[in-house]
Amino acid sequence: MKERNSFPACDGHIESILIGYRMVKVSFQTWDAKKLVLIYDDVERVEEQNSVFGDISEYTTNETEDGCMEYSFFDEEDQVVLKILAKSIKILETGDNAGINCALFDVGSDYIGNQDLKEYP
Repeated sequence: MKERNSFPACDGHIESILIGYRMVKVSFQTWDAKKLVLIYDDVERVEEQNSVFGDISEYTTNETEDGCMEYSFFDEEDQVVLKILAKSIKILETGDNAGINCALFDVGSDYIGNQDLKEYP
């Protein structure tokens, strides 16, 4: 597994979205069948509408006035299908042609369920 600085969102698709406490993990497959996990930390807000398995045409990042970043995925009709407001992102490449969602489990699912909220500010 290797960390990346960016990824080609065009013609890729979101396989699944897992939301934990102030964290979101997105399983993403690129046009050339690379499996990625996008890990968003210090998440403030998530807006989603039919984002899973539709083709993604564009991915943008914009800084907000309060220092957060707004990460947006657009569909083929240039409609926002997933928007995440978070402090940071980590992009991990897990491999090629893995089964659906196995990229997420390669990175781990330890934050899902049984969370001790005392660990978080």
